[in-house]
Amino acid sequence: MLTLELHKNKSTPLYMQIYSYIKSEVLARRLKAGNKLPSKRALAAQLGISTITIEGAYGQLMAEGYIYAKAKSGYYISPLESI
Repeated sequence: MLTLELHKNKSTPLYMQIYSYIKSEVLARRLKAGNKLPSKRALAAQLGISTITIEGAYGQLMAEGYIYAKAKSGYYISPLESI
């Protein structure tokens, strides 16, 4: 489970806060290659936000190679060597 705290009154958009948190956890190796991330729906429920916000964060992380998706399985952390 991710222990992320969002600041809804901050000028930084929520999806960027999520993106930055996951990226920093990957780079610090606290999230290991191959680890599964929470589903968009589960993380949205945990944080009390929209799944569209999670899609934005996951989409940016995928575009930059920090995570990858497996069809009908979920989102996983990419090996740092591939970033």
